[in-house]
Amino acid sequence: MAKSPAQTPDGFMETLDHARKAEAQALRGIIRSAAPGLVESLKWNAPSYALGADHVLTFNFADRKSVRLIFHCGTRRKETKDAPPVMEDATGLLDWQSDIRAVATIRNADDLAHARPMLPGLIGDWISAVAQP
Repeated sequence: MAKSPAQTPDGFMETLDHARKAEAQALRGIIRSAAPGLVESLKWNAPSYALGADHVLTFNFADRKSVRLIFHCGTRRKETKDAPPVMEDATGLLDWQSDIRAVATIRNADDLAHARPMLPGLIGDWISAVAQP
């Protein structure tokens, strides 16, 4: 059975009522360009990107004034809150929640403009760090 448009990332984004919708759309384009091998779907009521069976990037729209991009791993990896991160973040864009989960928060167009040149490399580094052999 085919999915209805609202059950697809494009349909979800088309109907999204959020202050940072334009920034989220731009982030989707950055992700698609930086990692064309990722598969986009909906997870946790937001666009999410998977590498094989593991989701590695997911949007979060809980804060109505910002868009968060969650960098995370699949369920096969145990999360440790106080362990060192799985990779270095030379950009300073990530707020580490655990060793395998971090958040990049975009609050406005200026945040996006600042992050835009760094995100492709950061996304590539993340995928390399969390890809399962």
